[in-house]
Amino acid sequence: MREVGNGRYRLVRELGRGGMGVVWLGEDTVLGREVAVKELLLPGNVPARERAVYQERVLREAKIASRLSEPAVVTVYDLISAGDETFIVMELVNAPTLDECVDLDGPLGAKAAATLAGQLLNALEAAHEQGVVHRDVKPGNVMVPARGTAKLTDFGIAQSLDDPRLTATGTLIGSPAYMSPERLADGEASPAWDLWALGATLFYAVEGRGAFDRPTTSATILAVMSERPVPRVGGPLGELVTGLMDPDPRRRLGVAQAHRLIERVLGDGLRDATRPITPVPPVTPVPHLTPAPPVEVPPKRRRPVGVILSATLTPLFIIGAFVLLYFTVFKPLLDNAGLGLGDGPASTPAMQPVLTVGVDGDIKDDGLGAFKKDCLTWTPAKDAPPIKPQDRGGCYKEHATEVLDTVVANSEIQQDVPYPGVEELTKIGGTVCTRTFLSDKVGGQDKEKTLRYWVVIPTAESWKVKTENGYRHSSRVIHCFVGKADGTPLTEPLMKQ
Repeated sequence: MREVGNGRYRLVRELGRGGMGVVWLGEDTVLGREVAVKELLLPGNVPARERAVYQERVLREAKIASRLSEPAVVTVYDLISAGDETFIVMELVNAPTLDECVDLDGPLGAKAAATLAGQLLNALEAAHEQGVVHRDVKPGNVMVPARGTAKLTDFGIAQSLDDPRLTATGTLIGSPAYMSPERLADGEASPAWDLWALGATLFYAVEGRGAFDRPTTSATILAVMSERPVPRVGGPLGELVTGLMDPDPRRRLGVAQAHRLIERVLGDGLRDATRPITPVPPVTPVPHLTPAPPVEVPPKRRRPVGVILSATLTPLFIIGAFVLLYFTVFKPLLDNAGLGLGDGPASTPAMQPVLTVGVDGDIKDDGLGAFKKDCLTWTPAKDAPPIKPQDRGGCYKEHATEVLDTVVANSEIQQDVPYPGVEELTKIGGTVCTRTFLSDKVGGQDKEKTLRYWVVIPTAESWKVKTENGYRHSSRVIHCFVGKADGTPLTEPLMKQ
């Protein structure tokens, strides 16, 4: 068993690992308590001349966190630096991260999300008052205990406003899906960065998916720079999320405004930053605004520490290249989703009759709003009710169906384009859904006999562009669902993560 700090701390077992470090379960032999010990682990591609830069980041994390007296910030107990080894000894929080909570139990209800927002906002206030920008607020850095206060962790890439920049040349440190547009445009560090990231984190908490999660880093950055997703929750919670994610930092919600909206959600006029985050039944949302079309999300990494995007060009030049790629490569592919599907089968015996969704369709809803990784207590059927927030839950709880796949039939959701027709959409949806069903993404033996899957396509009416609350939108997504052939509940995920 390894020992550090002249034998004071024993490293018992590894708790998590990422690009910047390893977190160990440790034992403080002097005080007789369990602690978390973070060991600096440099990425393999870091040149020797830059090792000191990364080591300085970790040292700064300890110094910053140690001077923040706030219940929602993980407490730092000790700092050990000897030779090339650096360790931070911290409070052990026996709790899952926010992304793990949502993955297991589904999106948070309105009051639970507002309570979480208040706690994280208090943590950021404390940091900003000390002149510190966290720079990596995201679901993987939020610990959510069953009781007590949520904890914001990993100040490893935080930057004091009065410190020189320590970002290594040619790298972008952080998670692009939770970086504000002005940060990606290489702006100066600002507390507004953290408020935008808080909004994106809350979007994930209430939606069960990241607002800008995309298959590639370039697509993610493009989405942050060009899209403005709207959550399905309404009222003051919806105002909070969209206000924090305003792309213009001058219009973005400030701390005081955010607290007022949180108080309205909680309904008691108080900032209760210590209330346990116990899930409650979600409120009924107002008629939703269709968000940007969902795009396939890459498999979730359990305890991400950070994402390092190597580059030799300036961020602005990179973003310009991504925009060019989008309009010359990605957009034509999306607009012609029926092309390039190959010669795979359009159906199997497990495929159910195709359903339509729309006010004039089999399912009376103007867009299902189901996303990959959704596990539902809802089953597609003629005259089935719309999907409600309470229909979403954890994939390890009893559920009826899972989202097998989604395909964007046309990405111009704000433009009037001709309806392709039921036959064409059925061909596109049947081919994509069947291909995914037969792939190794779906578990189970003899699945063509034990499972069934559905294809749901938009009607001509739902395809039309509508204007709601100033937003133009339409429903142009084909949904695929999968469940057991005998209709019995699922108790664990069919879709492999």
